Amino acid sequence: MARSHPKKPSAVDQIHLGLLDLIQRSALVPGDRLPSEDQLTQRFACSRPTLREALKILEQDGIIETQHGRGRFLTAGATLMVERPITCFESVSTMMRGLGYRPASTLIGVGAVQAGAMVANALQCSPATAVARVERLRFHERKALVYSLNYLRIDDLPGGDPDAIDWTGSVVDLLRGQDKEPVMSTATVAAVPLPREVVKAHHLADFEPALLITETCFTKRGEAVLFAQDYHRGDAFSFSFARR
Repeated sequence: MARSHPKKPSAVDQIHLGLLDLIQRSALVPGDRLPSEDQLTQRFACSRPTLREALKILEQDGIIETQHGRGRFLTAGATLMVERPITCFESVSTMMRGLGYRPASTLIGVGAVQAGAMVANALQCSPATAVARVERLRFHERKALVYSLNYLRIDDLPGGDPDAIDWTGSVVDLLRGQDKEPVMSTATVAAVPLPREVVKAHHLADFEPALLITETCFTKRGEAVLFAQDYHRGDAFSFSFARR
């Protein structure tokens, strides 16, 4: 039986996400004009047809409108780009800081293991491929807020030795230093209990309910570089959706 891989983001998907990020980071408001097509193709190093397909998605979503002869402008619908949407990619550390927490990490365990079927499917490699399995707890003021399992290819790590790495910082920052920065992801969300053995080993009986985000993260080139299972403490996190 053939294995299904997480969908690799297309060039249009990547430019679409880049445009959303540009709108948010530039603090544009309804009525503001987007940069010209020439400026955007240079910024994203893409072709004009690819850019136009991405802009068409924004127009279909009601975020921009085209005024012929004048350009493309943000609409009132752009205000529905809600704060911290579930569709916005960011590291756990960045997310926690954005919510006012001061993230600190405790490494539970790290080691090299075979990918196995699930991780291989996500990272698009052989089940026998060596990957780093990193298990951590993320805290705010000694209160456990996130239980994380991260899987990365050994070849993507500095020095190729997971035991020689300081895992208390951001995995995204680590991969950025290897020119493997994840900038987008595919994810699923489910309300689940924390694994029983984790609850028992780390005294997390008050952690539940947990919001599990299972995520495969990609570079701007579409490489799958990180498979993550992050269990978020249910009373400490919420995510927003915009429905159009």
